[in-house]
Parts: sequence; C-alpha cells; structure tokens
Amino acid sequence: MGEFLLNKVLLITLIMCVLNCLKHVWNLVNGLREEIPNRYEISNRERFLLGLSIAYIITTIFTGIQI
Repeated sequence: MGEFLLNKVLLITLIMCVLNCLKHVWNLVNGLREEIPNRYEISNRERFLLGLSIAYIITTIFTGIQI
C-alpha cells in the first residue's frame, strides 16, 4: 500500500514538473512574439524551481518512476 501511494506521489510530482517547464516555455515564446521582444527574466526562486523540475524530469527519463 505504501509503495502504491509513493508511486502516485512521484507521478504527480513529475506532472507538476512538466507543467512548470511548459509554463516557462510558454512565457518565453510569448515574450519573443511581441512586436518589441523583451528579455525573459525570472527570479532566483523561479530559476531554482525550474532547475529542480528539469533535473527531476531528466532523472525520471533515465530511471523511471517505479520504486
């Protein structure tokens, strides 16, 4: 039972990481599509969370979600 719940938590974490990365890609593309493209700036906290999200996605690709 515990393993089942842990797998579900890891799957939800992966989905949240993918959504976080998609949000940043969306904001970057919207910034570049403006008439006068502006620089894409994110705070240190957002940069840290984006890095964690990318690292978790890459780790999941290589190792999988299963415990």
